Amino acid sequence: MAEQPENVDASASPPGGGGKKNLKVMLIVLGLLGLEGGGIFFATKMMYGKPEEAEAVEVTDQEKRMQTLKDQVEIALPELNAYNKRDGRMFLFNFQVTIRVQSEQKEQVEEIIELRESTIKDRFNTVIRRADSKFLNEPELQTIRRQLQHELEDIIGDDQLIEELLIPKFFQSPANV
Repeated sequence: MAEQPENVDASASPPGGGGKKNLKVMLIVLGLLGLEGGGIFFATKMMYGKPEEAEAVEVTDQEKRMQTLKDQVEIALPELNAYNKRDGRMFLFNFQVTIRVQSEQKEQVEEIIELRESTIKDRFNTVIRRADSKFLNEPELQTIRRQLQHELEDIIGDDQLIEELLIPKFFQSPANV
């Protein structure tokens, strides 16, 4: 018997005959994949059919505004009195803050406000006590609004809940101490 040399690989295919076999296997695999894809396509098409037709409805700008108003609600926070002693004079600030939130989050925000009412009052009073008189005398109170909203977002724990902070009442009067 003839023995094979040790350095020759027994698993190596003989030269010349392996290319046609690999091509046949590849064509069979591709054919099966094509049949599977076609079967899934036709089965899905038979099961679900055509989509239903939908009519487009034109929404006017006024209807959009009304829907936005319905989607948002305003929550009034407790009225506050805060003192500010900047520029050598003491002033009393009586103000009301209202926040606008999405209507589906109303209960969640109201519950947090109820649970943290004293914390909110303390933080708002601190903002007013620390504020410079130029910020307290701004026509639109933008700086004070941003500071109050930041404090409220810290208390609530979510900076996306509050759509807008409103200050419908803001009275300043000298304090006679």
